[in-house]
Amino acid sequence: MNSSILLYPIILPIIGGVLCFLIPARKAKESISIAISLIVFIFAIFIFSSKDIFLSYPWLTFLGIDFALQSYRFSSFILLFACLFSFLISLYSVKFMAENVRLKEYYPYLLLTTSCAAGAALAANLVVFLLFWGALGILLYAFLSLGSYKLSTKGLFIVGAADFALILGVLFFYRLSGSLYMSQGNPLSINSGLAVASFVLLMMGAIAKAGAIPFHSWIPDAADKVPTPVMAFLPASLDKLLGIYLLARICFDFFKLMPNTSLSFLLLLIGSLTIIVAVMMALVQHDLKKLLSYHAISQVGYMVLGIGTGIPLGIAGGVFHMLNNAIYKACLFLGGGSVEHKVKTSDIDRLGGLAKFMPVTFITVLIAAFSISGVPPFNGFFSKWMVYQAVVEAGKLEGGGMWIIWLLAAMFGSALTLASFMKLIHGTFLSTESDEVKEKISGKTLKEAGAPMLFPLIVLAGLCVVFGVFAYQVPLKLFILPSVPEIPSPHLWLGWWEPGLATILIILGIIVGLVIYSLGKIKLGRVSESYVGGEVTSDEMRVSGVDFYDTIRDFVGLRRLYKAAERGALDIYSAMLSFARGASYFLFALDRFVDFVWRGLSWGVLIVGKGFSLAHTGILHTYLAWYLIGLIILLVIFLAGVGG
Repeated sequence: MNSSILLYPIILPIIGGVLCFLIPARKAKESISIAISLIVFIFAIFIFSSKDIFLSYPWLTFLGIDFALQSYRFSSFILLFACLFSFLISLYSVKFMAENVRLKEYYPYLLLTTSCAAGAALAANLVVFLLFWGALGILLYAFLSLGSYKLSTKGLFIVGAADFALILGVLFFYRLSGSLYMSQGNPLSINSGLAVASFVLLMMGAIAKAGAIPFHSWIPDAADKVPTPVMAFLPASLDKLLGIYLLARICFDFFKLMPNTSLSFLLLLIGSLTIIVAVMMALVQHDLKKLLSYHAISQVGYMVLGIGTGIPLGIAGGVFHMLNNAIYKACLFLGGGSVEHKVKTSDIDRLGGLAKFMPVTFITVLIAAFSISGVPPFNGFFSKWMVYQAVVEAGKLEGGGMWIIWLLAAMFGSALTLASFMKLIHGTFLSTESDEVKEKISGKTLKEAGAPMLFPLIVLAGLCVVFGVFAYQVPLKLFILPSVPEIPSPHLWLGWWEPGLATILIILGIIVGLVIYSLGKIKLGRVSESYVGGEVTSDEMRVSGVDFYDTIRDFVGLRRLYKAAERGALDIYSAMLSFARGASYFLFALDRFVDFVWRGLSWGVLIVGKGFSLAHTGILHTYLAWYLIGLIILLVIFLAGVGG
């Protein structure tokens, strides 16, 4: 295949983005975005199905740097899913964004982001990679400005600081390896201070892109303000794909991360904290999109945890969970967007009873909720299982004594994830209708969101099922195992888990449950009134269950932690601003002090000069008098010296 095919996923979206900027008609923008993203996705399929492709053009010849692109199994599968999400989001946005006042900018940003994501995934040269990576940071600012410029400044500040660390890490890596190409053959050993510094700086850029703690705080803020498709495209899917792709390459392509070393411990700690802290925040949220945004952060922890083990199984599990998370998290955000689009709110307290009016949305969101919670046989369980197995295997190696802590953090996080999604599913779809929902029902406007918004949900929910039930045959065989070197056959490390058998048993369990439920509908006795809190239930009583986990927030041991988190104690942006403010005050005080010293010196010089100018009158007698006074002073000094 001609190597120039690698340019099409980069160039075509740029052309489409420029056209969307120039053409004012909404329908034309939508058509261009859908058509370009679909064509690019088709090209991505061809690239993925081909063997390794390398493309190089002379570029910065005076520095010896070429514009180099490379497609191999890992990069091409990242490209494939980045383009898939671009197409699905473009299709979904046709109805959701139809009335948005910033529509002129939205589709160009979407296509340009697709182009830069393709460039970052295919880059074979670190300078080319940084070019596209930096452009993604600018486009993140542009996307967040759809919500507010204060938010976009915050996002750019956090990601930009991490990108600065990434650039420093690249410079250090170049000093160590002597090459700017991302595939060096043998990864470098981390056996020097410069190597450690390079690894940590590169890691900061990667986990900041993925949204791990402490580089996460812009994501929940964005959930309140930016359009839902933006959340589904960036923090839910694209940022995870690129950030974890870079982190994986750092750990097994750039450097050789050894299990149970200090850097491995650092990644394991970051992963565990990200899981627990974010899921605890998600547990008490009342807004659907904000709850999903905290889970978008929490799930990064599993990816970092798996890669941090430093063994091939863990890296494969982290990469697999990256892919699974992008799928089910995009599905959840788009499902939440459909609910918001129809009811005009994402407050779970103001929802309820939507399952019978939006059944397809309910089923797809339910599947994605099971997936993110790690319920078998969906895809989220399989990748989490791989991470659990890797943590245990790493614990068997020398220095792995803390493996039980990482394992408990991961499993406890899964339990809390399931608990929070029980609240979301019940409060949104199964509880009694709120007043807003009843108003929509009375107006006969509450129904499914329409085919352009349902199709992406169905595709993503279908992938959750297929990637779980047929995990061996599809995602592991096609995407994961070819991307991670040295990983053994799956049957050697997955033990007794057989997703096909589990699926059959679960289906049988559902059938038995339906039979029992049907039998329970047969009236064999009297019907009695039901009571809640000593009162007879009525239609006016509504129990949504949204406040159920508020008890955790009010718990004595956690109350202060939650209040600190709500004040922004975990917000690195606030810490950065405080540091910058303190530095500015110090520099201002230093400037005033220096200015005061120089002013004092200048006044002293002026006074001395003025005195000398007054002494020089031009009269001869005055000069003779000064001469005699000077001689007398010198004589006195001389006599005093002789007398001493």
